[in-house]
Amino acid sequence: MKNSFKKSLVFLSIILMGFTMMNCPGKKKDDTAMLLGLAALLNQPEYTVVLTGTLRGADTLPMKDGKVTLSGSFLSSGQSTIADFTTCATSGAPPANGTVDGEFTVLFKVSSLSGELTFTPNDAASASNANACSGAVVGTTYILDLPASDYTNVTGAPGILSVNLNLDDRTNTNQISLSGNTGYSITVKAVKVFVKGEYPIVNPTVGENVCDGRRLAGGPVIKSGSISGSETWSGGILLQGTVTVESGATITVTPGTAVFGQRGSSIFFKQGSKLVSNGTAADPICWSSAAALGSRFPGDWGGIVVIGTSGASRASNTEGTTPTGYGGPKGTDVENLNMSYNIVEFAGNEVAPGDELNNMSIYASKSVLSFVQVHRGLDDGFEAWGGSGTWSNLLATGGLDDDFDLDEGFSGTMTNLIGHKYPSSCGGSFSTDPHGFEMDGTDVSTGASCASNAIGTCTNPTITNVTLLGAGISGGQGMRLREGFAGTINRAIIFGFADAAAVSTSTSGTYPAITATISNLAYQTGKTTAITPTGSTTISATPINSDGSTAECGFGDSKPDYRTISSLSGTYVGGASTEWYKDWTVYRAR
Repeated sequence: MKNSFKKSLVFLSIILMGFTMMNCPGKKKDDTAMLLGLAALLNQPEYTVVLTGTLRGADTLPMKDGKVTLSGSFLSSGQSTIADFTTCATSGAPPANGTVDGEFTVLFKVSSLSGELTFTPNDAASASNANACSGAVVGTTYILDLPASDYTNVTGAPGILSVNLNLDDRTNTNQISLSGNTGYSITVKAVKVFVKGEYPIVNPTVGENVCDGRRLAGGPVIKSGSISGSETWSGGILLQGTVTVESGATITVTPGTAVFGQRGSSIFFKQGSKLVSNGTAADPICWSSAAALGSRFPGDWGGIVVIGTSGASRASNTEGTTPTGYGGPKGTDVENLNMSYNIVEFAGNEVAPGDELNNMSIYASKSVLSFVQVHRGLDDGFEAWGGSGTWSNLLATGGLDDDFDLDEGFSGTMTNLIGHKYPSSCGGSFSTDPHGFEMDGTDVSTGASCASNAIGTCTNPTITNVTLLGAGISGGQGMRLREGFAGTINRAIIFGFADAAAVSTSTSGTYPAITATISNLAYQTGKTTAITPTGSTTISATPINSDGSTAECGFGDSKPDYRTISSLSGTYVGGASTEWYKDWTVYRAR
């Protein structure tokens, strides 16, 4: 009991230091009162509400191309507006009655049990049954993306969303009601309420214990600003703001280290620097949010950004608070990222207007990744722009956009990949197109030929043994391959994605046609593929042994067993023939 209490204080100290080290005074003074005030602040109540509803227009039909927005002072600090898009049509014909219900899911945080929010719906100005939502070839119909800026048509007068939380009955839909609305209506389908500081995790894994600070003793070491010399990190580390590792510096992270990112922080490895972060199955390394246990969510911090000199199909700038150049012709091809038994979670925040980072953002880098998990990211899980990689045994869980995203001439090998979407009820707003794979060959500015771009090739990886599991999220496809993608994919399983295309392509505009090859594909009955695979089968039930307590957002007493069911083993082995992910990975949703 004493040891448990001590480790709880360690994590509290990380949160406190995240506050106290901001705007450090130049003069020494007694900060006792401030610390007490911050401790009191951390104990203030906060309630997270996950609302799932359906939106209908004045004609009482489900709005398949709508957007809902919540705003108001009742939202906790750090939130301005919360929005989500409704489900969309997936074919060129009007959807049959009842097949599209206009579902949306929003997650918002409030500091009291009752209050009011402004509820504003819009539909898309350019929407039609032929171009709503997906941006892919489905059968013979091309469905165009609708950018967020298109959702401008006023649906009706803003309404008042009344929130009256009952902690004794947290799933009661009567906790949420709408009034004052005209021209539309909503139906509340589900409500879940979580209380800050409550953390009902059962049977934590080794990875969950490391990420939750249970193995730490003593206060964290603060990292902020620029790092110009090589360092070895161990124990607890707290990132504040944008941490930049300069050229010539190597950061070596030892097994069992927990790196916590304060809200809005990120870490950038510039060209010429290197990250070496090798844990073990018994002592994984974790990169997580510094928010309190039970109050972590996708987008809490910015994640890891690595910039190499291995070239990309164009020269451009990274995302982030200080965009940094990358790409163009290959320079000195030196490995600058090496990770094994690492977990990167709750990342992907907007660090600059319009710039959402990912859990792992890898620019023109020569990278080696093995036994790495990205978890609960707001944007993509693993994304690479150019460069090359030797990647194996990678797991992307609970992300809100693409699990694996390759762009701009990436090459290399990828083996044993698992992508697993969580139900929308676990919280967070999904992107309009949350795919398993989104893989682009080149960039529009490079013209129609892969040979004409800066490195003379399109994205061309060799990918084997893949399992991609969706959660029926609108607009999501198993694989979206486009813009000259030239890779080979062998032994892949795709199941549970909403879109009618399990594999899709887009070759419009100046993009070259894809030349991908897909072999031994198992995909869901009723879905279609725009690429004809060499050898395929269809499946009508989950292809894995068990998804554990995913329906309970990872807080139940069982963990997923991603091993492929026996009827699909061999030719359609998927991403796991063994339990290579067992014990060192994480699954709780917050």
